[in-house]
Amino acid sequence: MAIAKNQGNVLTTIRDSMGAMSKSERTVANFLLENPYNISLLSISDLASNAGVSETTVVRFTKKLHFKGFTDFKRAFLRNMLIPPSEDMPVYEEISLSDQPETVMNKLFALHQRTFESTIVSMDKHLLIEAATKIANARSVDFYGHGGSGYIAQSALFRFLRSGVRCSAWVDETTQDSSTKLLGEQDVVVAISHTGLTETIIRTVRGARARGVTTIAITNYPESPLAEECDLPLITRVPKTPIGAEAGASRIAQLAILDTLVILVTLLKA
Repeated sequence: MAIAKNQGNVLTTIRDSMGAMSKSERTVANFLLENPYNISLLSISDLASNAGVSETTVVRFTKKLHFKGFTDFKRAFLRNMLIPPSEDMPVYEEISLSDQPETVMNKLFALHQRTFESTIVSMDKHLLIEAATKIANARSVDFYGHGGSGYIAQSALFRFLRSGVRCSAWVDETTQDSSTKLLGEQDVVVAISHTGLTETIIRTVRGARARGVTTIAITNYPESPLAEECDLPLITRVPKTPIGAEAGASRIAQLAILDTLVILVTLLKA
């Protein structure tokens, strides 16, 4: 008996992470999504046997979801299974031409809620704290972004300036490239890109790292070039949607991470 799509943060995280999994890891994911109530009876060897994979694959699968191992994953999975599904907020589904305004609002708010739930479960809290510590102790911080992420970078600039952080926001290729030449080991770069594929951002980050700058990424894909290029990748979990509605959700997730960093930095500098 498969569980309802909106029940449990871990199930949502599994579903949203499948695009970054290997074929054997997806086999584990599909087994759990189809048989969620059976996990309480399974050891790691039982799960591997039932899914038809090795125990090593199960361990890789749990770590892909940012758990320490199978025991940590199973504990979180079982805890989530005790949380009843929301009666008021439907899971996101494709918007149709026949939808009433209230239905559209409910669907989009469901997407945003799912984004927050998935992101907070999968976020590496140690990396988040380390990023805040680096920013708090930095001589200066540069925020980089293009397009929609550029607006987020500019918004972050004002928040961090009010918190007493010397910082700048650069949203075009020329100024980004030039700004890195002024940075050194005491500085921090925060690169924002939902896809993590923006070549100019990746190139700029690469140049900053070559100068000993600490680099932080805010992106949705842990295996993207940007995430792999940065010292501290902070990963959002925004599900893909048929009509591209994730664009708005991605900005909200990015802002949530940056707001958290602002508060943490303020507390560290107090």
